[in-house]
Amino acid sequence: MDKESKEGLVNLDSWRWPDVEHLGDMGFEFGDDWHMNTPSRGDPDSPNITIYKKNEVDESGKKTSFFYVEEPKRAKKRFKEFSEVIDYFDNYAQPAIDRNK
Repeated sequence: MDKESKEGLVNLDSWRWPDVEHLGDMGFEFGDDWHMNTPSRGDPDSPNITIYKKNEVDESGKKTSFFYVEEPKRAKKRFKEFSEVIDYFDNYAQPAIDRNK
């Protein structure tokens, strides 16, 4: 627990509940006290995605929190607001679904 706190990770208990609930509605599960993950299905079109929140110092020197999205074969994404996370997933390419359109 100390390691995660030193790294600046924000415990899920400290997140806004609507943010956690929204991720749950999208299919994310609690990975541990600091991360939410999509369940691993072994399907390459359904990658294991991890989301976490981290306290950092922004470009202006102010301490703030950022949301991070990590997924295989893609660069780590950083978002200042949860609404940006929602927008990211609203436009997320899903090959298995997209090819059936």
